[in-house]
Amino acid sequence: MSRLPFAEQPQETRFFLLIAGWAGALGVIYWFVSYEVAGTVLLAGLALATGTLSVWLMRSQRLRRRRAEAEAPEAGAPEAVDRPFLDEEGRLPAPTLAPFAVGLGVALAALGPVFGLAPVAVGAVSFLWGAGTWFAASREEFNAQKRDG
Repeated sequence: MSRLPFAEQPQETRFFLLIAGWAGALGVIYWFVSYEVAGTVLLAGLALATGTLSVWLMRSQRLRRRRAEAEAPEAGAPEAVDRPFLDEEGRLPAPTLAPFAVGLGVALAALGPVFGLAPVAVGAVSFLWGAGTWFAASREEFNAQKRDG
């Protein structure tokens, strides 16, 4: 049973391929629904950029496999798949809603000129909470890394 070439690729490469296909298909549909040039060009650009990145990642993966096979021909294909965006070293920060709260606060504050001071007040609360939480978490992470390393 032969596998498709992208099925053997790391998850990151398949993700970029998925985005390229989605943006390309959406760009075609968008053009025929709206005949609007700017949105179609932006979607086509997204498809082209992520498609180019996918091809580059697939080629680099193939070159790495060839080098590994050339260095150790008796071992055959390397067992571990190289994942270019996976870094398993060091500490990972705990998941938090703080970046979302900061973004929401900025977005709500930007609505101030249109809707008045109410969105600015809510946005300020969201921004301050998110920024405070984010900085506290980064300080804790920095101190933990200092202790560990």
